[in-house]
Amino acid sequence: MAMDITKGSTRVYIDPKRCIANAKCTTAAPGVYVLDEETGVAVIENPDDATIDQLFAGARACPTQAIIIEQFGRRLFPTILTPMFGAGKNSDESDS
Repeated sequence: MAMDITKGSTRVYIDPKRCIANAKCTTAAPGVYVLDEETGVAVIENPDDATIDQLFAGARACPTQAIIIEQFGRRLFPTILTPMFGAGKNSDESDS
C-alpha cells in the first residue's frame, strides 16, 4: 500500500493531513483506495492495477481534496485557481 505512486508521467499523492477517513474514495474506486487500519488515512492498495480513470474517480470523490494528481510536474487535480481580484500585476497602480 502506498500514499504516493507514479504511473508514467502521472503522480498521485494522498496528503495525510487533509484526509478525514470518510472513505468516499474507496466507494468511487473500490479495490484501488482503501483506508489504512492503523491510521485511518486513505492509501492506494494496488498501484500497479489502478487505472488513471480510477485514480481520478477517487480524487474527485474526496471532500477535502486530499488526493493530489500531477502530470509532468504540474497539478491536474485539484486545480489551483488564481485570485480574481486584488492580486493582479496592476493592483498597485492607481486609476488616474
